[in-house]
Amino acid sequence: MKRPSGCSHEEVEEPMTRTPLLLAAIACAATFAAASAPGAAAEDLTLVFKSTGKQGASTATSYYSSEKMRTGDAENETIVEYGPAKIVAIDHKKKEYSEITLAEMEAAMKQAALKVEQAGKQMEQQMASMPPGVREKMEQMMGGAASAVTVTKGGSRQVAGYACQDYTIAMGETMTTKLCATTALAFPAPNVDYRKFASFAGSAGAMANNPMFKGMSKMADEMKKIEGITIAESTSFKGVGRSTDTSREAIEIKKGPIPASAFDVAAIAKGYKKVAHPVTKIK
Repeated sequence: MKRPSGCSHEEVEEPMTRTPLLLAAIACAATFAAASAPGAAAEDLTLVFKSTGKQGASTATSYYSSEKMRTGDAENETIVEYGPAKIVAIDHKKKEYSEITLAEMEAAMKQAALKVEQAGKQMEQQMASMPPGVREKMEQMMGGAASAVTVTKGGSRQVAGYACQDYTIAMGETMTTKLCATTALAFPAPNVDYRKFASFAGSAGAMANNPMFKGMSKMADEMKKIEGITIAESTSFKGVGRSTDTSREAIEIKKGPIPASAFDVAAIAKGYKKVAHPVTKIK
């Protein structure tokens, strides 16, 4: 099982730049799917990471229990409650938080899938008359770049006392991620009725298979090469006129009961304004 990525609390984009938000919704689906997959029992897990990025260095803690999951950093955090199938997104920078249930997310994704399908048909008609070079760039923007993702296995090393396997994930020349995953750890199996995730997984799959996200299935197949829980990773992104480098590595790994306060939204987001979750704003 891989590290669940969580669900991004992003701003709603305009129609022509909406892809990141839709991908965020699919990422949420992946989080639930990974978290709700039946597995062997394991102790609660706490991972403390040291992160570096454009804002400098910081530490962040991720918590995994059989009832809830909390991931994120100093600016944004996500808490997933398996039983009620609810996601809470917390924006510490804006001092806002939002909530969304599995049912609400599924409804929003179905609506978004219809919009994406319509937009995809219109885009295909327009692209048919474009010069080959322009058409290739448009396909990459629509998800074709995902089909260029490769995963290469490297050597092994120790991180926070655990042996882990190095992997390099490359998306063309634009983005490269180097991570180390360990099979010596396991996430606790969620205490949840797995049947409630069935239709949601179907909706997420339908969106991921849409032509607008061409190549996503190939990317998913490549990512299956990665075995274990990610405990270290660094990403380098090079775009037009800008580049970013980020990294995070586990500095402490603890097994055992997690205090209820680690998932207490009222305390974590005390004084924050409650807003609508971005996924519900997809039009």
